Amino acid sequence: MASPVPDLPLWAWNLIIAIQQHEELHGREDTCLKGVLHAVPPEVRQQAEAISGYVKKASGQQVADKAAKTWGELMDAFFGTPKGEDGAEATQ
Repeated sequence: MASPVPDLPLWAWNLIIAIQQHEELHGREDTCLKGVLHAVPPEVRQQAEAISGYVKKASGQQVADKAAKTWGELMDAFFGTPKGEDGAEATQ
């Protein structure tokens, strides 16, 4: 049976995630933090990976939403606001 994931403070989760991201980016060439990660229980590392993945996905969606909004505003400025079938400005 796996141990329950401890209730760590936010700074601890952020530190673990930062170390994991460093290893993802530099793991092949720079393995000096491998020992630090091995000191973190596996279930905590797995939870940190899940948190990191969720944050990346949420951040990516925010960027995509902002890019779509900016693109729409740019097109509206360039081509004008789209008109509805009755000739009135379309609402979003």
